[in-house]
Amino acid sequence: MRKPTTAPAAPAGAGAAEGGTLRSRIARGAWRRLHRNRRHLPPIAASLALAGYGQALTAAQHGIVGALAVDAALPAAVLASRAWRAKQPYTGRTARFLNRHRVLPTPPNRPMRRAELIRTSAAAVAAGALLTAMPVTGTGPFEAPMTGLWWLALTPATAIPWWWRRRIRATAEPLGQEERIARWEEKVANRGALPGSKLVNPVDTGDGAWEALIELDGGRQTTATAIAATTMIASAYGLPISSIAVDGVPGGAADKAKLLVYDKNPLKTVPVFPGPEALDVKTGIARLGLHIDGGPAQYQMWRPGWGAVHTHISGATGSGKSALLRSLFSIERHSGLVTSWGGDPQEGKSFGFWQDYLSYFAPGVDECMGMLIAADAELTRRSKASALTVWEDEDGDLMYGDTDWSPTPEEPLISVTIDEWQDVWGNYPEALDYAVRIAILGRKVGIKLRLVTHLPTLDSLGTPKLRQPLTAGNNIAFRTTERSAGYVINLPADPNDIPATWPDEPGVPTSGMGYLKGVEERAAMFRGWAPERAGIATRWAKRGTPAVISEEAAEHIGPAYTQWRDRLAARRRGELPAVPGVTDDAETTTAAAPASKAKPQKKGSGTVAPAKVSFAKLPAQAGPGFEQQLTTTATNGSTPARGDKKKAILAFLEAEGQATTGIIAARLNMPLSTVSSTLKRAAEKNEVVDLSHGAWASPAAMAAA
Repeated sequence: MRKPTTAPAAPAGAGAAEGGTLRSRIARGAWRRLHRNRRHLPPIAASLALAGYGQALTAAQHGIVGALAVDAALPAAVLASRAWRAKQPYTGRTARFLNRHRVLPTPPNRPMRRAELIRTSAAAVAAGALLTAMPVTGTGPFEAPMTGLWWLALTPATAIPWWWRRRIRATAEPLGQEERIARWEEKVANRGALPGSKLVNPVDTGDGAWEALIELDGGRQTTATAIAATTMIASAYGLPISSIAVDGVPGGAADKAKLLVYDKNPLKTVPVFPGPEALDVKTGIARLGLHIDGGPAQYQMWRPGWGAVHTHISGATGSGKSALLRSLFSIERHSGLVTSWGGDPQEGKSFGFWQDYLSYFAPGVDECMGMLIAADAELTRRSKASALTVWEDEDGDLMYGDTDWSPTPEEPLISVTIDEWQDVWGNYPEALDYAVRIAILGRKVGIKLRLVTHLPTLDSLGTPKLRQPLTAGNNIAFRTTERSAGYVINLPADPNDIPATWPDEPGVPTSGMGYLKGVEERAAMFRGWAPERAGIATRWAKRGTPAVISEEAAEHIGPAYTQWRDRLAARRRGELPAVPGVTDDAETTTAAAPASKAKPQKKGSGTVAPAKVSFAKLPAQAGPGFEQQLTTTATNGSTPARGDKKKAILAFLEAEGQATTGIIAARLNMPLSTVSSTLKRAAEKNEVVDLSHGAWASPAAMAAA
C-alpha cells in the first residue's frame, strides 16, 4: 500500500497562532460592533426570541396554552417596565447599600411618556395576537402568510420607531493603540502642550475607556505641567474636557503622569447621597462623591490631634454648591462631634429647610457678620481654656497647656459655613479681619471656616491673607460661568471649561461636577452625590444627635448665639431685629440716647440686648482724652454719645497708632457699622489713614513711620 506523502512539518504552533490570532481578531471585531450598537439590537433580539417561541407553540400539541401565558406576560412586562422607568432612588437602607456597591442597578427615574406607553402597548398587543394565531392556524413565523405579518409588518413597526428615537448614526472606530500613540506624538509631544513627552502602553479598560502612562521630559516638565495641559490633551483627541483626566502616578514620581480617557463619562451616573455614614469619625474624612476613575472623593473635616481643616467652595449658580452643603450638614448633624453654623446672605434661600436644623443660622449679611463675631469670641475662650489645661505626662509630672486637639461631644468642632462670602465682606470690610483670625488661629481650637464664593479667585475671597489657610485645607471648584484669573488653587483646567449640560444629552445638567483637592491632592475631576428626594433629605435634617457647644461657651458668646432663633422668628413675622454687636446702634434705638438707657425687649420681640464682644488687649498707652473716654465707657457700660464717638475713635487711633475696625469697636463697645462709617468719613477729611482691609492709622503715626 502506497504511503501518502506529507509536507515538511511547520514550526510547532505557528499555524495555530496565526489561525488563533485571526479568529480572535474576528471575534473581537464582531463583539466591538455588537457592543457599540447594543442600544439598537433589542427589537431584533425580541423579535427573534418570540419567533422561536411561536415556532415551538405551533409544533406543540397544546400550544394555545403557552400562547395565552404570553398574552398575560406581555402586558405585565409593559407595566413593570413603566414602573421601573418611573422609580425614584432607593430609600431602604439595605437597597441603598447594595446600590452603592453596584449590586442593584440605579433606578432611571425617567417616567415613560404617554406616546411611548401607547407605542409599547400596541407592539405588545400585536405580538400577543400573532403568537396566539400561530398555534390556532398551525402556521409558524417562517411560513406564509405569517412570515409577512411577522417580519414585514410587526418587526419593522416596532424596530423603526426604536431606531429613530436613538438616531442610528455611523460611529467612528475607536482609536487603536498605535493611533493613540501617533496622535500624542503629532499633537501633544511635537511642539504641542508637552514637547518631548511620550505616551506609553495605552490599555483598554472597558466600555470605550482607556488609560496610559505619560513619560514627561524630566527636568523641564513635572506632573503639575501635565495636569495643567488637560484641556490641550482633550483637544488633541477631539474630546470634551469632562472625558479627560490627568493625575499623578502611585509613588508620586514627578516626571510621570497618568492619562485617563473615557468615551462616556462615568460621572454621568453617580449614586445618591449614601447618608451620614459617609464620615469616618476616626480620621475625620468624609466621602463627598466619586472621582472620574471611580475612587472616592475625600473631604477632611478635621485631622485627629491637629485640628480643624478649613474649606473653600466655588462655583456658579446651579453648579451644585447648595446640594454639596446640604450633604455636609447631614454628615455633621449625625456625627455627634460637629456643630454646624451657617450664614446665608440670601436670607436662607441657599440652605432651604436646613435653616431650622442648624445649631446657629444667620440670615442676611448683618447676621453673618454677627456670626463671625460670635465665632471669634468662642475662639478666644477656647484659646484661654486650652492654655490653662492641666494634664500629667508619662512621668507623672503636672503639665500645663494642651497642644493637640480632636473633637469630643463636650468640645465639638464648630463648622462655620458662609455662603456668598463676597456679599458679606463687601458690606462689612471688617469681616475680613475676623475671617483671617479664625482661619489662622481657629485650627488649633477646633473652629472650621468654610467660605463659599462664585469664583476660585483671590478677588472673591477679599484678601490674600486667606489664601494660605484655605489652600492648606479642602478646595472644591465647580463649574463657573466666566473665565477667571488668579486662582486660589492650582486646578487642572479652568472650571469654565466644564460643560453646563452633558454633550450627548442637551438639557441634562452636570451639577455637582468639578475639582476637589484636599486629602489626596488629586487633580482628577469628581462629582458630588446625587441629591436624594425631599422626603429623605428632611429626615436627615430632623434626626441625628447634633453636637452643641457648652452652656459656658454659649453664655460667653452672648445673645448673638443664644437668641438667634428669636431673631429668625421675628424676621419671619416681617420684623427686622437688631443684631447684637452689629446693628444694635444707640442711634437707631432711642434718638441718640445711650444704649444702656434703652431697655432690651423680651425674647422674640424683635430687639435684643447689645452684645459685648472683646478680644483685643488693653492699649499700651492712653492718648489725650482717651483715658477719660475709656473710663466713662467702662463705668456706665454704654457707648459714648453721638458727638463724642468720633472723638473717642480718633483718640484711640492716636494712642495706638494703628488698629483694625474690629478692635476699635470691641474696646470702645461700639457697633462695627458705626465705627466703620465714622472712619470712612474721617478718611475723606484726611483725619485718619485707610490702610485697606479694615486697618486704619493716625496721620501722626504714619508721619513718624
